[in-house]
Amino acid sequence: MRLQAIDHTDLAAAWRIAEPWLARACARPGCDLSAPELLDLCATGRALLVGIFDGPDLVAAGVSQVRQHGDGSRTCWVLAVGGAGARAWRHTLRQIEAGAAARGARRVEFVGRPGWRRLLPDYAAAPCEAGIHFTKDLLR
Repeated sequence: MRLQAIDHTDLAAAWRIAEPWLARACARPGCDLSAPELLDLCATGRALLVGIFDGPDLVAAGVSQVRQHGDGSRTCWVLAVGGAGARAWRHTLRQIEAGAAARGARRVEFVGRPGWRRLLPDYAAAPCEAGIHFTKDLLR
C-alpha cells in the first residue's frame, strides 16, 4: 500500500471514486463532517485528499488537514478515511507521519474506534465523545 496526495487537477475524478467511502466514514456516530464538507476543504486547499493505492488501484482514500495553533505549533488531523483493506492502512500511517513532519506538524491526531487500539500500539488513545482520540507525537 502506498499513499499519494491527489493533485487539484485530479480531484474531481478521484472524488467520484472516494466519495462513497468517505460518506460512509462521515455517517459513523460522532463524525462532525460530511462528504460535501470534506470536498470543499480539499477544493479550497484547506485539506488534502490522499489516495491509498494497492499497485495501480485506488482502494481507499482519506482527508488530512494540517492545523496551525495559536502557540505556533502545528498538528496533522486525519479527518476521515474509507475504502477497502482497512487492516493494511495502518502501515500507511508512517507515510502520513512523515508528510506531517515535513509540513512542520509535531503531532498526528484522529478519532477512531476502540478496536483500533490494538492495531496502533504507538498511538496514545483516550476516550472522547466521538470515540477514541488517537495521538502520536512526532520526533523532530
